[in-house]
Amino acid sequence: MKIAVVWNHDSRLLDCSFRFEQYLAGLRALGHEPVMVCARASAAGFEAPFHLAGDAAELREPRFWREVGADVAVIVTWHRMADVLEAMRAAGTRVAAIADSDGRVGVAVFPAFALERFLAYSDGWAQRARAVKHWLGRLGRDRRRPSAEDSEAVRSTRASHAVAFGHGEGVRLFRSFLAWHGEEALASRLVEVPFTIGASFLSCPVLAAKDDRVVAVGRWGDPQKNAPLLARALDLFLAARPATEVVVYGAGGERTFAPLAARRPRLEYLGVAPQEAVAQTLSRSRALVFSSRWEGCPHAGLEALALGATLVGPPLPSLASWTADGRSGRVARRPRPRDLAAALAREMASWDAGERDPRAIAEHWRGQVAPEAVCRRLLAAVR
Repeated sequence: MKIAVVWNHDSRLLDCSFRFEQYLAGLRALGHEPVMVCARASAAGFEAPFHLAGDAAELREPRFWREVGADVAVIVTWHRMADVLEAMRAAGTRVAAIADSDGRVGVAVFPAFALERFLAYSDGWAQRARAVKHWLGRLGRDRRRPSAEDSEAVRSTRASHAVAFGHGEGVRLFRSFLAWHGEEALASRLVEVPFTIGASFLSCPVLAAKDDRVVAVGRWGDPQKNAPLLARALDLFLAARPATEVVVYGAGGERTFAPLAARRPRLEYLGVAPQEAVAQTLSRSRALVFSSRWEGCPHAGLEALALGATLVGPPLPSLASWTADGRSGRVARRPRPRDLAAALAREMASWDAGERDPRAIAEHWRGQVAPEAVCRRLLAAVR
């Protein structure tokens, strides 16, 4: 089959976290003919067979998709882009939408989560008060009639033959959203398919015994990642377990982690590093720790699991799903420094006691996130 792998966003393919080269490789390995479809500006520097649109508006035209001639389109949607998906369907293309969502959609359906997101980007009491006022207004309006965002999410789901979530909790939570809007029939289109990941994380050797090390990766300047929570939790953790090494990667964390590194000599803040360097570190480390306020389907978590590391973090839907087997990590009771530090300490105790098998963890998760496996499941969902 001819498969269109679609990027409908104004960023370059090279600058986003999705490993599109892996989706192309997986489809080729399954015997299909993949083609990358995006606006011309997004293609710069990326090597692939392309069918380019002059701009994003062309992607909303059935004529364009008839010219592409794909049997199936795989597209990241974030529960949006209904006009693009409808154009694909009108051209006879089956749609596999990658939601990149934790399923908690809708202010009226998940009010506490919506308030947390509004407050996360509020600085100072005045902004926080305005955020609460905005949330209350939205909550009242959305309970009376669907918001534009909710209507778009329903329409996007209806225009897709399958909507893929990276974890089971995402499927369950989005079913609640559909039920709220009386669209339970659309729930049959929801499937669990994790992302595929970079080749470095699938090829790097996994050691039978890991170093006593914890890793954190994030865009620490973004309030979503909650760097202050991580710093306070690591301070408590290292006070009780000073021999464990901690390595923090990612931009924007100097102000938060440099003072902690000065006080805790086993913590090292390395900033931005190449994918291969992060893979090498994770392959020798026990766990990846999160502090995020929310995550859709975090690539870093899948990358760590594929390298035999376990996950620790707040009770996010993705982490709760991936650690539910009791072998791949654990979540904190609440997103609080003491709870996160305690979960991290318990996870290290599980490693100390020999209760973690890094090669078995890596083997299981590589089978889940290998390009061929991910692409096979996406295509099966739309047939």
